[in-house]
Amino acid sequence: MLTDLEVLTKKFAPAIKLVEDIDGSRERSSEGIQRATITFIDDTKLCVTEKLNVGYSYDWISKDGKLLFHHDNEDKTPNFNHRDLHSIVRGIVTFHLLI
Repeated sequence: MLTDLEVLTKKFAPAIKLVEDIDGSRERSSEGIQRATITFIDDTKLCVTEKLNVGYSYDWISKDGKLLFHHDNEDKTPNFNHRDLHSIVRGIVTFHLLI
């Protein structure tokens, strides 16, 4: 199941400036693939690609364009703290933006 971006945006509204239907590759969402770029109030961006029944990948990028963190659904190391987009955004908001 793909993340409901509208619900996610409402839940974290104080921390999210903008959500675009495009990921880091500049491609738009299509059937079975959801792409998004979430811009936070500190101008960092989370570029996300979610594939239905496959997994997700994301890049958290600083406001000056530097990669802060990367996760690919093909990574062999388990990422126990960030299993879905909701927990990724919650982690950024909690530990980085502190709101």
